[in-house]
Amino acid sequence: MNETKKYGEFIKNVLNRYHLVCEKSISSLLSISKIQRLKKGQMLLQIGKTSKQKHILYEGAVVSYYLNNDGNVYHKNIFLKGDFVGSMVSVLKNEPSKFALEVVEDTTLISFNYKKYRQLIEENKDLTDFYIAYLEKNWVVDKEKREIEIVLKEAKERYIDFIVTHPNIENRIPLQYIASHLGITATQLSRIRRNIKEKSS
Repeated sequence: MNETKKYGEFIKNVLNRYHLVCEKSISSLLSISKIQRLKKGQMLLQIGKTSKQKHILYEGAVVSYYLNNDGNVYHKNIFLKGDFVGSMVSVLKNEPSKFALEVVEDTTLISFNYKKYRQLIEENKDLTDFYIAYLEKNWVVDKEKREIEIVLKEAKERYIDFIVTHPNIENRIPLQYIASHLGITATQLSRIRRNIKEKSS
């Protein structure tokens, strides 16, 4: 399988998780895409920079983080294979991003110019339907689920759910990023992991 076909198949599989998309639309998306390869430690987006792109993560890992007024880091999200990556607010409003995107593992991204991406969505019904389904799942269903879990589930339960969903994640992502993603401190996470290890030994 050549490179172009490989990335086209990957885009199709990602989009079809939300809504079936025809081959013509996949080809159109592929025609406006470019492949970015970034090394661990590089920045995909800096705080204060205006985002012009939307990305699908092909391999690797990216984290997003904020800085508060005291300069403390708050890690917002962890992006893994098949995730859409980018600052939605920045591209939609054409304003500087309030968070950064940092590459924490050598990463390959399929990147789209956002204006061209939106134009294709508006011109193709299957892509429009995909976009609606994507927004509903990620910005309504999953967001509400995450908010409820932070309130109702114990930190240990949230951690176990996370590592079951993402096997080997602790060997790929720094633990302080995982802790922040779960809404707990690094000390709490260390205590939870130690407690689990003691019970399993």
